[in-house]
This record gives sequence, structure tokens and C-alpha cells, in this order.
Amino acid sequence: MKKLFLCTCNKTLNKWIDFARIEKEMGSTFDAIHIHDALCLEEGLTFLDSEVSAEDSVVIGACTSQIIGAPISKRLKCEHISYVPLREQVAWVHKDDQKGASSKASVLLHDAAIQVGYMDSQTVVDTEIEKKVLIIGGCIAGLKAASDLLQLGVEVILLEPSEWSSKSYEEMNQFMAESSNLKDTIRDLVLSSKKAKTIRGKITELSGNAGLYQISLKHDSGKEESNLVGSIIVATNAEHSPPPIAKMSRHGKSDRTLLITELPTLIAKQAAKDTKTIFVAVDPSHQLSTVEGSYLLRTVAQAAEKGNTVILAHSDISTKDENLYRAARKAGVIFVRGSLEKVKDSKKGMVCRLENTLESQVREFTVDYLVLQTQLKPSRITGQLSNVLGLELDQNGFIKTRYSKMKPVQTSKRGIFIAGSAKTPMNLIDALASASNAALEVFKNILAKGKRKGWIPVVDEDQCDVCEACIEACPNDALRLVNEKITHIPMHCEFCGICVSACPTRAIEFQSHSRESWLVRLETISKNHNRLEGKKPFSLVYACSECANASIDQAGFTGKGYPTGNYVIQFPCAGMVSPIEILKGLAEGAEQVIVAHCPPGGCHHQTGDHLAQLVVKFTQDMLTSIGQDPNRVKATHMIAALPNKMQEEVAHRG
Repeated sequence: MKKLFLCTCNKTLNKWIDFARIEKEMGSTFDAIHIHDALCLEEGLTFLDSEVSAEDSVVIGACTSQIIGAPISKRLKCEHISYVPLREQVAWVHKDDQKGASSKASVLLHDAAIQVGYMDSQTVVDTEIEKKVLIIGGCIAGLKAASDLLQLGVEVILLEPSEWSSKSYEEMNQFMAESSNLKDTIRDLVLSSKKAKTIRGKITELSGNAGLYQISLKHDSGKEESNLVGSIIVATNAEHSPPPIAKMSRHGKSDRTLLITELPTLIAKQAAKDTKTIFVAVDPSHQLSTVEGSYLLRTVAQAAEKGNTVILAHSDISTKDENLYRAARKAGVIFVRGSLEKVKDSKKGMVCRLENTLESQVREFTVDYLVLQTQLKPSRITGQLSNVLGLELDQNGFIKTRYSKMKPVQTSKRGIFIAGSAKTPMNLIDALASASNAALEVFKNILAKGKRKGWIPVVDEDQCDVCEACIEACPNDALRLVNEKITHIPMHCEFCGICVSACPTRAIEFQSHSRESWLVRLETISKNHNRLEGKKPFSLVYACSECANASIDQAGFTGKGYPTGNYVIQFPCAGMVSPIEILKGLAEGAEQVIVAHCPPGGCHHQTGDHLAQLVVKFTQDMLTSIGQDPNRVKATHMIAALPNKMQEEVAHRG
């Protein structure tokens, strides 16, 4: 049976929505209609439980699914459920138009009735996960992740460069914290991760799927071995690199030009009365990270505390710990805002010409040593790892995270995680935190065995011409070419639907989102709008279920009203929208179609925002070629922090 449940939100919505009218309007569409005052509370959930069977299809007209969806889905026996946010997207944004709000509610409820009619049961993904983890590039974050996982009873393989030891850990990661803290942390982590199987060498090949990755390892001794692992954590370090001004500063040619990493060794060997004048230069073309800034301040302070005269030329220094700056000033470090212009090696010392940008004058210093601030760059093995593992790199060459806000340790490939300075240079505290986060995500995957489910793409082999466009578009490696056929890997799928839009032959359809269902739904919205609102124009907003839908809900929370003739249709991801849905909406009479996506670079599925913009541009070009107004279609990003975005986009139409 098809059943409708309406919630008055403790009778607060009655003054904005005519529930009696809606009940009468929907009478022929549903087999049963119930109006309740608090479906989200225990009383309401118990009522739902008593009225719904496993075979029923249910439409819930209440608050946003972000609030009511979780308790209802856990409670109800049926799987076919559609939610209409009557509170956030109808009542609260149309407070001055009860008739229009009630008509809009009816249109959306009719649409939801069509949607549940085409709804499939979610596919349960059979996840077999090997309880063994590979951690690449040990580093401090790698040791921490290994330590955490070993304590949780997970078997760990630790793959490290051959030259690494307890001492090299400190040398490689001296930028992270003070030497004493670093030594203590390394000692404890080395001890707590001893039970890990440590291999000196590299990974040469990866195959299989998340949960069951087959890895090939080559030891430094030449021995090769294969292992089956459930997850991989990449925890490579960041490396110090000479700055662009190194050549001009005679680095490598003069013993008097050092890198900042060499300064601690020089200071350690320095006799008590053997003080020097040290000029420290920061390359003006490089924006220091807070980690680099903190390391620079710690090091120059130590040099000044030894009685040396330290001059630090910089354009800007960032640090999370202002006490480091105060300590450097107290130690006697002379801060000069400016950049190094010219260097000459003389008998008296290094002659450094500095342009003091604060005083607008050029000054010269003759010093015993010229010290250059290094740049922290990705480990030399990062590029090789990205090729073997199939990972994306960011603009700086570090491994790119899937979604920095919600998934900060998940890479672009399912089952492969990132920790510490493999992502970006980190201080000790942040590196340890990211390692624990990565270990926790790995452990959650192990515990979640057999529990993943969702709607997945289905490939029609008769229609598919194996062009591989879907494979190229999939951000999750969930579609592959196997035996000359496009094959779906459920374990890798994030249920985004991007592959549907990418397929030129429409050989891929998403469960519960078939081409036929979209056509019927858009026809039904147009039909009911015209019947209830007459000649009043309407617009369609195709919103991704993440940022865009949250922004539209937030408009309701903050009372950002807009005209009633605007209907929001959720897509799993804006990247799923194709020209077909856009053109069909226009053909059915929509004055405007807006594709609302996540902000640039902030898509939960990595590429949905970019693909949505491409599809809209392509559709606009099509409209222009046939003499239609391309401005009837647009793409825009929406986020919860901008609840006025929906109001701004649709206010002038609809």
C-alpha cells in the first residue's frame, strides 16, 4: 500500500499549511493518509511502526530528512520511503502565502508519490574485508597509526625506506616540534609499534578492491612478496628542499651558506665564546606554512640563545604558537621585513644585500653565515606512490584528500587513507591526530563488514558501446573494464550517480532514479502546478543532497523567503544531472532550471561541482544554437553557511 504521513510539527505548521485541503487533494493518490503532531518523537515513531508494514511505500511530509530521516529509517520495516520537507522548504519560507504554500506542498507530495512508485530496495554491498593493514612510509604518523591499530588487534605491515631508524625519524621530522618532545614521542611510538611486520622496500603493484587489496612488495634485499590487505594508510613525510634563492645565495658553493636544517648541528658544535653573526633569509616567493614558520622561529631562537647575532629577513611568518615569536624576540633575534637581493662571498664573510621593504631602503650586512629557510615539499616517493596506488595529487604534489571537511583522511580511492605530512606539512600534534583518525577509519571499515547499502548504477550491456566514459568520470574507481565489459565494483561505490550523466548512450541507470522516473516526475510536477496555480510560472531547482540541499533547508531555518513556484528536486549528486533532465524540465514549462551543487573544490564526491557546471554550459550552448534563451539554465553553488543563496537565485523568477 502507498501511505502518506503528514506532521504538523506540534501544530506549528497549521497556520501556514492547510492540512485539511492537502488531505482532500491527496485522497486519490494514497491508500491511507495520516496527520500527526510529532512523528519524530517516540509517540509518533510508535504510531508509524504500528501503521507501516514491510510491503508498504511511504511518503513522509514533515521536517527535513536530515532530521527525521535517521530515526524513521531505523524504525520502519519498509525500505521505500520518500521525504518532503514541508517545514523547511514550504511552511517556513512561504509564511505570507498559505494558499500558495499548500499548493506547493501538494505538488511536492504528488511528486514523492511518483518517486516511491519507482523506488527500488537498496542494494546490500557484500563487503569482505581482510583484517590486515599496510602502512606506507612509516614516519611519525605511520608509527602512531600502527600503534593504534595494533592495540585494536589489527595486523600491521609497516613499509619504510631502508635508511630510516629512530635517529633518522628525528632528523626527517625536526620541523614538527621541539627536539625533546620529538625524541620522547619517537621513543614511545617505536616501542609501541614493535609488533608490526616492518619491511624496508617499496610497493610495486596494487590490484583487487577495497577490503581485499592484493599488494606486491619489493624488499631492498631484492626479495619480492605479495600480501592481501584490507586497507592502506599512506603516511609519508615531508622533505626539506632548498628555496629558489639558493643558487643566487651560493648554496653548495660556499661553506658559509647553509640551510635552516643544518643550523642546529652548527649550534651544537659551537664553543661558548665562539659567537657568530648569522643572517637568515626567507625566500619572498614562498608563503611559509604555520609548520615552517614555527620551525624557523624555534631554530633562530636557539641560535640567538647561544649568544649569536641573528638577523631574520622575511615578508611574513605564520605560526599557531605566538609564544615562539615572543621567545625569539626575547632571545635577541632581529626581525627585518625585506628580501635578499644579492650575495657576495668575501674574505670578511658573506655580504648580503637586503631590500628593507618596511623602511624602503637597501642595506648590506657582512655576516659569518647565511642561512636559507627551506621549503617543505612532498616526500620523493609520493609521485611513485600516486602512480602505483592510483591516487590524485594536489597542486603542491601532496596526496589529495577526498573531501577535506568531512573526509580528511580518505583519499580519492576507497580503502586507502592518508595521515600526517603525506597530506600537507603538519606539526607533531596534528600529525598524531590525523594518524589516529586514519586508524579509526580503518577500524570502522573492519567493524562495518557487510553493512554497506545504497542505490547503485545498473549497466545495460545491450546499450553499452564500451566507450569507457563512465570509467573516466567515476571518482571512486567503482567502474572498470573486465573482459571487455563495463563492470561495477559495489564496494568502491559511493552511490553518487555521476556515471549516469557521463554515459552518452544512457546505458547506465541508477536504481530508483531511472530515466523513465525522471520524465514522469517532471511531467507530474508541471501538470499539478498548472492545475493548482494556473498561469503562475514555476522553476525547478536540481539540488545535490549534500551542500545545496542543506543550504535550502537553512533558508527555511533562517526565514529567507522566496516565491512558492520553485520546486526543489534532490539528486544524489549534482554531477548526476544530465542535459536530458534539464531540457525535459524546460519542455514541461519551467521558466528556469537551476542546478545547485557544492562549492568549487568542495564536492563530497570530488568532481560533481565541476561536472554540473560542464553539463549546464553544454546545455546553454544547445539552447543558443536553436535560438532559445540560455539564461533559463544556470549552475550555482550553495552551502549551509549561505542560506540566502536560494532566495537570491530564484527571487526574480517563479
